[in-house]
Amino acid sequence: MNKLVPAAKKLVVGAVAVGALAVGTVGVAGAATTTTPRAAATFNCARADRVLTRIQKGETRIAAGLPKLTAAEAKATAAGRTKLAAGLQKRITRLESSQFTARLDRLSAAIEAKCPSSAPSSASTSSTPATAS
Repeated sequence: MNKLVPAAKKLVVGAVAVGALAVGTVGVAGAATTTTPRAAATFNCARADRVLTRIQKGETRIAAGLPKLTAAEAKATAAGRTKLAAGLQKRITRLESSQFTARLDRLSAAIEAKCPSSAPSSASTSSTPATAS
């Protein structure tokens, strides 16, 4: 019994030492890593037409898909699949939200403001006064 207690003490002290070293190593490693700030996103106006087209396609797909989602949600509800119906309702709510459509509109407006020559409506209005002058 006398030999068992010192052996248990050594085991506990060893485990505490290993734990302290592990925490110390993680702390040093965490402090040593540097976080580099993310570079500011730059937008290339050569891609503006493609991005605007993609946004328009997305809006078209959303408009075409909402009736299908609503029908699928009604079908799932009728079949008693409440979890599926709740997920579909969550998606429908998100796609119909004013925040979602405002975000797409804000992105389109920002692209058109930054690259006025790429926007179809801006290009036609800006070329008419230039030729009249």
